Amino acid sequence: MKIAVLGGGHGGYAAAADLTLRGYEVCLFTFSAARVETLHNNDNVISYTGVWGEGSCRVAHVSNSMEEAVSGADLVVMNVPGTGHERYLNAMKPYLRGDTVLYMNPGHTGGALRAAHILGRGRIAEANTLSYIARKTSETSVHVSSSDKPVTVGVFPAKDTEAVLEVIRKAYPYVVAGRDVLESSLCNINAMFHPPGVVLNAGWIEHTGGDFRFYYDGVTPAIGKVIRMVDEERLAVAKAYGLKLDNFCTVLYNAGSTTKEAAEANDPYKACQESEANKFIKAPPSLDHRYMHEDIGSGLLPIAELGRLAGVPTPITDAHVTLSEAMMGRDYHAEGVNLEKMGLDGKTIEQVLDYVTRG
Repeated sequence: MKIAVLGGGHGGYAAAADLTLRGYEVCLFTFSAARVETLHNNDNVISYTGVWGEGSCRVAHVSNSMEEAVSGADLVVMNVPGTGHERYLNAMKPYLRGDTVLYMNPGHTGGALRAAHILGRGRIAEANTLSYIARKTSETSVHVSSSDKPVTVGVFPAKDTEAVLEVIRKAYPYVVAGRDVLESSLCNINAMFHPPGVVLNAGWIEHTGGDFRFYYDGVTPAIGKVIRMVDEERLAVAKAYGLKLDNFCTVLYNAGSTTKEAAEANDPYKACQESEANKFIKAPPSLDHRYMHEDIGSGLLPIAELGRLAGVPTPITDAHVTLSEAMMGRDYHAEGVNLEKMGLDGKTIEQVLDYVTRG
């Protein structure tokens, strides 16, 4: 099986190394010509440390040609921040075979629906969170602190779930089938703790340049309470679409990122304090960061939009979006994943459910 890994960031490097180590022919795509040149000069070798031990592997192909990357692929694994989805989707559209599975790892919130709207096709899957906790340590190396997470995967349309997951499970055997892409989208836990962590620590981030541990130092008991309130709004939106989802702490535990005791207590502060995989991660160096742009525009905003369609109020979520727009001088309602970009504008709940099931 040939696999295209899209994205030259933390997740892209982790996926390229992981899937190469599993024995697949991988083509790592990045728009960055400089990154391609650096890897070519290193004989396409990526070094790794962390849960896999310490070693290196040679990725079969590294390219900045989207045609080369996806045209012959059986599976396309897209490891891209939500802010980059439209660019990647539009670039791959002319070359993506109709039978190729697109796996958005992760899809964030509404990612698969946005992809279906742009590509005009199905066989699209999205994970609720990235399969790895990883950070690049250079342009030829990556540290992976968590892998093989049992992430929730939704498929568009849901009627094709088993056929699509049969392909994905060859590379990611631990994925868990979601009911549909509403479930995977509404299990986006990054949207639960990144925006409160950034918005409520804005002064600390700007004063120190992010010189503190984001999850361990930055999530205090008070911020933990806000995370829980945002999460309760997410669960209320999910309920309106017939979904009974796990709370934030349980999802974090199931992903291998906190303790059972924290999950049982439903205490986001405790969950972050007891998250060994996330403990080392520093805060962003500025507010101009994906924790703001991605997790508002591709996280909280689409949750609020789905709530608006269903008539479910989301005041704490809305407050984060509004404050973020004021702080950053950006219109996340327009540039983010709104109902129109998900192809849901003007639909009723019943029509949305039919669309995500049958396409």
